[in-house]
Amino acid sequence: MSDTFLTDDSQLPSGLLTGTEAELALTGYELSLPDPFGIEMPWEVLGAMIQGRSSIDLTAMPVYTEEEAREFVASYGFDLDLPEDQAEMEAYFIEAVHFIEHRFLTRSVDWEALGEPVIPLEKIPLSVTANRNVLDLLLLASQPNHPNRPWACALLKVIHTLVYIQNSPLYKHHAQASEAILSRFREVLLPQGDGTILLKGRRARQLRLYAFEAKHHKPRESILIKLLCKKENVAENVWDLVGVRLVTFRPAEALLAVDILREQKVILFPNVIPSRSRNMLVDFEHLQALYEQALSEYQQGQRSLQSLQDFFQTADYVQPKEGPHNANPLSSPQYRSLHITCRHLLRVKSGAGHTETRFAFPYEIQVLDKGSYLDSRIGDGAHAQYKQRQLIAARRRVMGPLLKP
Repeated sequence: MSDTFLTDDSQLPSGLLTGTEAELALTGYELSLPDPFGIEMPWEVLGAMIQGRSSIDLTAMPVYTEEEAREFVASYGFDLDLPEDQAEMEAYFIEAVHFIEHRFLTRSVDWEALGEPVIPLEKIPLSVTANRNVLDLLLLASQPNHPNRPWACALLKVIHTLVYIQNSPLYKHHAQASEAILSRFREVLLPQGDGTILLKGRRARQLRLYAFEAKHHKPRESILIKLLCKKENVAENVWDLVGVRLVTFRPAEALLAVDILREQKVILFPNVIPSRSRNMLVDFEHLQALYEQALSEYQQGQRSLQSLQDFFQTADYVQPKEGPHNANPLSSPQYRSLHITCRHLLRVKSGAGHTETRFAFPYEIQVLDKGSYLDSRIGDGAHAQYKQRQLIAARRRVMGPLLKP
């Protein structure tokens, strides 16, 4: 910022008080402010902007006229005077209505059995949905005492999230990224006749896996529910559009699997996102100390090479440390794995000139031992229960006051 002081009114930025206005303000006279708040401050909106709250958790929408609503939508990135923008916004509106009615108002889920309130309606009121007009939703969401305000707020939350999904480069280039990432894994995996998978390293190094699973596609509705649970609520924070799961026979072998992927350059360690790494499978420091001791004994002739190679084939000394079970509050404490999020530099062609652009596409790697894998499929860590917890969390966040008696 410049240290130069403003010395005359001509240097003042637009909007600052000057001349007579400043004198009136100093002498206590009221100014006529051209905003609907008068001298009121939109504290909730400002708090969300500077205190780390998500916009979809707001209970107030400071948009009071149709002109303001149009300006809001235009600043958001849509020109409603353009037929294509109008059609796109209407499509989001229709999709949001369908999503809320079929996922949050449905009677196919026994909400009472899950301890959740039942909303008496199975359809959003027609007075809210008839026009399919996002401007009407914004104005309705700004009326604190209107009975349909919660419905407008719920629809705006879903529409906002759909816009992020549809316009995310991750979602647009998902298929290409999936093929590029998974092809790297296929090069080092060799299926065996007994159903196991051989993970091939260098110099005849190899590890037999109990199973390997790949997620090629994450349905749009699953992404929507997941984002509605997230504070950030943006599609770039969905890390598992592409994901793989390696299942070893023993917990300590998970480290061998990661190391083979590293040496084969399937995973490049500079591309790992450190804040996303989680280890709930092995006590890393304890295992490292024991292995270094065993290696020293081998080098001194006190242990055979076979004994050293068999080091990772026992779970006797592998005890995960106590601590927070996961960065994801919806995950089960019983779900134990090594969890790594990595980036793949994706090259895509765009435009008539086939201009090449590159961006980092994130993907997830989970490594479990056989016991943890089987527990996750039949126990409290089962994926179906995890998805159920996600649905409940998203429903509470979107429907808000509509769930209160």
